[in-house]
Amino acid sequence: MTTGQQPGSFRGLHPEPVPLPSALRMAAHRPSPGGAVLVLDAGGQNVVVVLGEEEGDARQIWTFIQQQLTGRKTVRM
Repeated sequence: MTTGQQPGSFRGLHPEPVPLPSALRMAAHRPSPGGAVLVLDAGGQNVVVVLGEEEGDARQIWTFIQQQLTGRKTVRM
């Protein structure tokens, strides 16, 4: 049964993923003493990320950030 939908017709429902920022990759891979505070651009939204002194998985952190932003509206102050 054909629905008339073209492949990829649902692309507008989910934004394209934002590439992993290199600053996050470096901070998670080589944490500095005292941790780090980063301000990242996540698809036009600034996100403040606070990392501790322990090493972490940058890809997992970035995936979590994007999941938290999905469906949220931008708040301007």
